[in-house]
Amino acid sequence: MRHDVTAIPDVIEKPAGRSRLLSRLYHEIGLAAVAFELDVEVTELEPDSYEAIRRGARYLNFELLDMSA
Repeated sequence: MRHDVTAIPDVIEKPAGRSRLLSRLYHEIGLAAVAFELDVEVTELEPDSYEAIRRGARYLNFELLDMSA
């Protein structure tokens, strides 16, 4: 299997419109689910990661610790 990043078509890298929104939503939900299952201390993550997990957790109705940050 080839692992050359430049071989990935631009269409896959830059989805447009509704598919881009859904892609982001699925990504955030996935991050939240993994963080919840692994019991990750989300407040110690980078701010962008923390916010993505927080948004994903909202869709899953998960309560993450210390969501006030």
